[in-house]
Amino acid sequence: EKNCLEYCFAHDQIESAAYSLIPEKHQGPWHLSIGKKLLSSCNSEEEIEKIIFLITDQLNRGKLSMKEEAEHISLIELNYRAAKKAISSSMFSNASHYLKEGISLLDETHRETHHRLWISLFVSYAETEYCNGNFENVRNTVSSIIVHAKSFSDKIPAYKTLCLCVGSGRKNYRRSAQIGLDVLGQLGEHFSMNQSQVTVMA
Repeated sequence: EKNCLEYCFAHDQIESAAYSLIPEKHQGPWHLSIGKKLLSSCNSEEEIEKIIFLITDQLNRGKLSMKEEAEHISLIELNYRAAKKAISSSMFSNASHYLKEGISLLDETHRETHHRLWISLFVSYAETEYCNGNFENVRNTVSSIIVHAKSFSDKIPAYKTLCLCVGSGRKNYRRSAQIGLDVLGQLGEHFSMNQSQVTVMA
């Protein structure tokens, strides 16, 4: 159908059939080109924000065709922005998807060269996976943060998410409380874990 120089498929199956005609080796570059054109068509950050999901989805599908380091960093940042927008709408599954895409583009050197971005992705991924009920992913992600974070302040949000995760079952409240007390101890506030002195408020 044609409307103001824009075209759309009348049915998803027609779109799928047309897409299947594109040779697989050309699909990645094609998506990359579309994503770049969408991004370059935006004249402000506000315009990017409006179509952030569309831009990021296209670039993610074309990421294997990226050759420049700057392109990878830009896409990591776009995935983080898309995730934050999804979180603001309580779309935690979608947010986890974008964060996982961003993390997949990281390598070990980025922990040093782009540490703040690295921390932001991992902390947000732990939080969204907690909201999604994927507690094993939360524990693994928090472990990575605790090992690689450069400052204790970067670890605090991860510890908070871990406490929520561990304490999600009422029988585990003591373990959650112990983690909290350990964190306070590292901040210079020392308390003993005495069940008769601990009051848990649900």
